[in-house]
Amino acid sequence: MATYKNFASAHWRTLALSVAAGILLTGCAMTPNGRGGVMMGLDTAELFGTPLSTFRLRDGTEGTLRKDPQGKYSIKLSQAFRVVPLANAITARVARVENVGERTVVIVETQERGCAYRYEVLAFQGTDVLQWTVGNCKDRPRVELAADAKSLNIDFPNYNRLSRMIYTDNRLLNASVAVPPGVDTRAQPFADDGLRGTGPIIATQPASDSGRVIPAPPAPAPAPAAAPKAGSRASAKPRRQETPVRAAAPAISLPAPRSAAAAPAAPMIFQAEEIKPVVIDLRK
Repeated sequence: MATYKNFASAHWRTLALSVAAGILLTGCAMTPNGRGGVMMGLDTAELFGTPLSTFRLRDGTEGTLRKDPQGKYSIKLSQAFRVVPLANAITARVARVENVGERTVVIVETQERGCAYRYEVLAFQGTDVLQWTVGNCKDRPRVELAADAKSLNIDFPNYNRLSRMIYTDNRLLNASVAVPPGVDTRAQPFADDGLRGTGPIIATQPASDSGRVIPAPPAPAPAPAAAPKAGSRASAKPRRQETPVRAAAPAISLPAPRSAAAAPAAPMIFQAEEIKPVVIDLRK
């Protein structure tokens, strides 16, 4: 009987240790301590928190935006112990996910005290993360992926210009650019929930007639002259007058200005500066 009790006690101890080990493996996390190191602790968001949304990285792994019982937000990858904290956020949501170059760029919209719109730009490649915090606290940006998927524009209205963040080649550049056709910097909101353009169009659109050079209508044909009498010397005059009218007609169609006006002008970029990222290695 004593042997059975000892066996049962050992079994429960083993089971308890296994459960504790499982909790430590799934419920621990490392977070930056602000001095270049990390702090090991219990991942309360994993154990007791609420997963808000997930996104998939280029390599097929998943990341999760979570909220812990104390209301703190963070992002954790499925194959990493360390988390990316969103320390000052009182609300958070994943607004946009794009594969840009070799990384997956995730834009998280947050709200902070006294700041209605703040954005965390996170560029993931495996467990390596580059993090930037941007925003003017009053507008959503318009985000546009380049046709070759090698750069991403993040545009904020700035009076009669755009403040443009350009993500490319693991860098985030800040520049001031002219407002391109079709963008109203006074639109409220400036972008929708997916960070795409909204509001009325006030500039030239390719499908509209404004901005195109429309050829002038052809000159009216001269009234037919009365038929001259047979043998009259005036019969040669109409022939001499027709020549300049026919020569002037091709100049009215103006084919060259039409093609030149249809090509949109490239926005000018001034004083592009690099914004340094926070670099996080989720393996450490």
